[in-house]
Amino acid sequence: MSRISSVDRKDYRANKDIINEIVLWKMNRRPQVQEKLIDALFELDTVKTPMEAVKSEKASKILAMLLWSKGMRLPMASTVLHFYYPDVFPIIDQRAYRELYGKEFPGNLTKVEALTKLYLKYVEDCYIYQQRNCPEIPYAKIDKVLYQLDKEKGFKVKY
Repeated sequence: MSRISSVDRKDYRANKDIINEIVLWKMNRRPQVQEKLIDALFELDTVKTPMEAVKSEKASKILAMLLWSKGMRLPMASTVLHFYYPDVFPIIDQRAYRELYGKEFPGNLTKVEALTKLYLKYVEDCYIYQQRNCPEIPYAKIDKVLYQLDKEKGFKVKY
């Protein structure tokens, strides 16, 4: 996180390297990230809370830009958003989704608009869950809490 805050927002090469590192950390591939997307990511610095993100046209637009990027699916797009803005965007994955909603992640969704709505609803529901069930835990860690709760129940990740 400190690396992100120390990089100049106009240093596209450094920002592409950061995004590639995030993606490679999660899976073995590189997305195609445009300078326009990096500029847009930094425009989210005005969104300070999860509930602002849910209502933000800008957040919706930038999430869609991430999802349109070649090599980027929703879990990875949410990971990029989380690394840039951990206090606003949780990472969505099968385990956290299953723990929050009590059902499997809908793997058949492919339309960007549907995925954007799904994720922003997830952001809102994570915030509500954190506020009601564990306000002592920072919101930036709620995805990890949900992941661990699901894992402790012995559920398996489906590929």
